[in-house]
Amino acid sequence: MTYIVTENCINCKYQDCVAVCPVDCFYEGENFLVIHPEECIDCGVCEPECPADAIKPDTEAGLDTWLEINTKFSELWPNIAEAGTVPPDADDWNGKPDKAVLLATGESPLEPHAQKPVYPAGAPLEDGGTGIYEIDGAKVPFPKAEDGAQKVALPPRAPKDRSGYEVDGLRIDN
Repeated sequence: MTYIVTENCINCKYQDCVAVCPVDCFYEGENFLVIHPEECIDCGVCEPECPADAIKPDTEAGLDTWLEINTKFSELWPNIAEAGTVPPDADDWNGKPDKAVLLATGESPLEPHAQKPVYPAGAPLEDGGTGIYEIDGAKVPFPKAEDGAQKVALPPRAPKDRSGYEVDGLRIDN
């Protein structure tokens, strides 16, 4: 038997478990911790320390996928021996269902932030004719040009009258 980290750790990552582990068998990903099954000595001190109740013995039914995840990523992610920074919104994520899709493995970009569309100026819209694009879940209409066409437009801004100089697009004021 070994202990493994399960779904409720995703986006919580409290790390109380790391502080009590006598063999330093925890590994840290971007939004999740894993236990190296071959390094775990089955002492069980981490299980009651987890505020998210995300650590379980691998003998519990239905945890085969999480055993595979712990095994795989403990070989890829860095080992941690002491508790680090807990995400500021960890309490908001604790207990939320269906977090497995949010697991950041480092194998693909994060959703939705890493896959925002890029629209070059003057490009026709690729919006399926809706005239709306989405950023982080918010639907935003494209502005219409004077001729009625919807194109990505970046209106020029009037320069500000300030003393100083500019280096590679960075404004340095005196």
